[in-house]
Amino acid sequence: MDNTATFPEATDLTQHYPGRRVGHEAARRRAEMGPGADRTWRLGADGEERTAHLLESLTGRTRRDRLLHRPPSWRVLHSVPLDDGRADIDHVLIGPPGVCVINTRHHRGRRVVLDGDTLVVDGFRTDAVARARAEGAVARELLLPRLDAETGPVPVRPVIAVVGAAMQVRRWPDDVIVATEGALVAAMRGLTPVLDARRVERVHDVARRPGSWVG
Repeated sequence: MDNTATFPEATDLTQHYPGRRVGHEAARRRAEMGPGADRTWRLGADGEERTAHLLESLTGRTRRDRLLHRPPSWRVLHSVPLDDGRADIDHVLIGPPGVCVINTRHHRGRRVVLDGDTLVVDGFRTDAVARARAEGAVARELLLPRLDAETGPVPVRPVIAVVGAAMQVRRWPDDVIVATEGALVAAMRGLTPVLDARRVERVHDVARRPGSWVG
């Protein structure tokens, strides 16, 4: 999600909480322009928090993980900064299927229709699919060259998480996963696994460094 707010960045992206950047922008707009100016940004932050809550069912350690003293099978980073802080990726989910770059779209109470490469909200055609595809391309360009032979090929999949609304599907896009709240986790689990636990940890170790996302 685009954002114009600037503030000191963490040295480890695991310290970033969901909605961090849009939340800061909401606070700035409210302080400078008064109540109501932050509404769109606050809605975005709330949506990212809802998506993060859903992903906890993947990224939490299971009882078997604890018994075997192993990390969870999935890892996630939130509010990953891009372009010197002028934009970010809402969530980067790393697991057995590879890297899923997730863009949250919070359309509370709206009518949402997916028609191939177009996500239509209350009759308005958005660029959500194109933007998700672009974020996936950025992740491939920035992250994959920093991985080594140890990780092997790592798929990167763009994902849109639609929260706060049901979605009517006319056609699915070819290369972008689009899922509502009730389907997101199942969609992630349904992807073909290609990375073992060691390789997931290796990708996560690289992805958590802010410098890995600088062109």
